Amino acid sequence: MPRVRRFAMVTPNYYPRVCGVGDFSARFATELLRRGHEVAIFSRDPVERNPEAPDVEAHGVEGRLPMGIARHVAEAIRAFTPTDVVIQYTPQMWDAWRFGSLASLAVAWQARRAGARVTLVAHELFLSYQPRPDIAVAATSLRLQLGALLKLCDRVFVTTDTRADSIRKACRLLGVPAPEVVRVGANALPTERCRPRGAPSAPRLGIFSTAAAGKRFDVVLEAFESIARELPAAELVLIGDLGPAAMPLVNQVFEGVARHPARERIRMTGNLSLPEVGREIADLDLYLFPMSTGANTRSSTLPSALGSSLPTIATRGYETDLGLFRDGENIVFARDMSGPAFAEASLRVLRDPTFMARVAEGARRLYDEHLSWAGIVERFLAAS
Repeated sequence: MPRVRRFAMVTPNYYPRVCGVGDFSARFATELLRRGHEVAIFSRDPVERNPEAPDVEAHGVEGRLPMGIARHVAEAIRAFTPTDVVIQYTPQMWDAWRFGSLASLAVAWQARRAGARVTLVAHELFLSYQPRPDIAVAATSLRLQLGALLKLCDRVFVTTDTRADSIRKACRLLGVPAPEVVRVGANALPTERCRPRGAPSAPRLGIFSTAAAGKRFDVVLEAFESIARELPAAELVLIGDLGPAAMPLVNQVFEGVARHPARERIRMTGNLSLPEVGREIADLDLYLFPMSTGANTRSSTLPSALGSSLPTIATRGYETDLGLFRDGENIVFARDMSGPAFAEASLRVLRDPTFMARVAEGARRLYDEHLSWAGIVERFLAAS
């Protein structure tokens, strides 16, 4: 009989705060519970049980600054007496400034002292070097902090093969185990497609994303301008909450929709629950993924589309694992990150029912083999 483990999972945020890492933790913890392990989530207040993971314990702690939050999290974890502490890491945990903080190191050190096995799941690594002096210093600071954290952890996981490659040499130099890959599954669980199969006469295209750096809504809107001219009955659905209205990138999307020549065929759903998001995605014919990093396994939105057997348009980017994502088999790559390229790729799919069906089947197969939560957690447990 497999040994029952007691997991304390540390996250930057958790429900009711909207957070991709929090959603990952909820789904991951639910699968661990299903396998008979014990799990609790620890983060800063406010924290409640997630309706999508009602059986997962969730503990919030007080604190305004990262180190204060880390101290309270460590105390709460010690009372839980875990066998394993899993730190769901981002460099700016608990609103640390761009230079980071020692908060994650403090949690890891206290967990080691208490005798727990410490695992790092790094959702982000560090800032890229840029000519600005403050950014260069911050990038160096974050690298040093990550290096120190690696020394405190028994295992380290990252979310893409490219990220594993980027820190493999550092792990070797530090004398710590080589990084493993734990892929990110769907935050909105896939459901069966609602639309009839085949090339539709009134196609519905969509995207589920916040408006943030690297998420190219401008490309989607420009592409839809061309698609709407070619297919007058086409619709575009922007699924989910774009983000705070005061953000310039959010305003740009609203302005782009308002002046779009086919604006009467663009629907914005606003904030939805994850089950509602899943149903909206399943009611599409084609999914658009205009992330500047390209198709990747750190996105929690892409698996929702793939698992719903949706043909998806994306690009080859610096985080694309070409061993998983294969053009014309389980995804369709646009030639570049531009409106004309996304329109061309979309029309190619929408006009060819056989091609559309083949990519849809490949998408579902990719999800089942690599991006389902059961498979993700199984590989994590085998490696940890």
